[in-house]
Amino acid sequence: ALDLLGRGDGCEVCKPAIASILSGVWNDLIVKQDTIQDTNDRFLANIQKNGTYSVMPRMAGGEVSPDALITIGQIAKKYGLYTKITGGQRIDMFGAHVNDLPDIWEELMNAGMESGHAYGKSLRTIKSCVGSTWCRYGLHDSVSFAIELENRYKGIRSPHKLKSGVSGCVRECAEAQAKDFGIIATEKGWNLYVCGNGGSKPQHAQLLASDIDKETCIKYLDRFLMFYIKTADPLTRTATWLNKMDGGMAYLKNVVINDSLGIADQLEAELQHLRETYHCEWAEVVNDPQLRKKFVHFVNAPEVKDPTVAFEPLRDQVRAKEW
Repeated sequence: ALDLLGRGDGCEVCKPAIASILSGVWNDLIVKQDTIQDTNDRFLANIQKNGTYSVMPRMAGGEVSPDALITIGQIAKKYGLYTKITGGQRIDMFGAHVNDLPDIWEELMNAGMESGHAYGKSLRTIKSCVGSTWCRYGLHDSVSFAIELENRYKGIRSPHKLKSGVSGCVRECAEAQAKDFGIIATEKGWNLYVCGNGGSKPQHAQLLASDIDKETCIKYLDRFLMFYIKTADPLTRTATWLNKMDGGMAYLKNVVINDSLGIADQLEAELQHLRETYHCEWAEVVNDPQLRKKFVHFVNAPEVKDPTVAFEPLRDQVRAKEW
């Protein structure tokens, strides 16, 4: 293909699209070729309105220990960061200078935390209610299942972001039916819903399988996610992908449950490869002096932070000052 089409640099639309596709197949460290990434992937963080970045460690299933909370508070105070609980049951820290990102993540990792991949086209969060461990209505342990699934699929790159939820009963406190994939406990097992989302055009997730055990649910999810990764256009959420699919949910059920295309084993093997090659991208940066050098505002003055960044007080914290 290179001999046929040449070896040009590519445009600003093509480069991130190709990078996303290859990341979903190879699962290589995305900052190795940072010139083909957008800003969020280049610095492994979401850029904010004043040119600073946000930091969000993973909190699988929304569970966080008291020690982790203390560490986050200490880091936020040290670097002057604004903290907020997100809709995905995580804690986000805003206002980090690009120069400080490796140091912040090194401190988080020393406390046992890892990247939440909030900046990438990948799994963001799997929300959970407290389930049967605390709630008198809970049928099954939704927190443990959410944590298991989040650790299974974390870091996997996909055509667009992925959000999920696991609810311990039909009261649906984790909003599983508004997610790319969601699971709700039943008396006989779990119901699996797929292809929902919120956003500007909300769409209710559709039932893929009902009253299945946990092992079957995971098997169907492996197939569903890999089929989405391999067939969806770049920047296409699962809901839009399903809407464009010939045959809709009936076709998707046939592929995932009945293996109508004869590719179920292949999909499961490819998903397993992505799991086996998981890496915390920030851990690789923190432990690589050459990669750390990329996190500067001025190449010729790496120790100097962006002098245009300004903050103003807001309810015992700070916010980005309006330009």
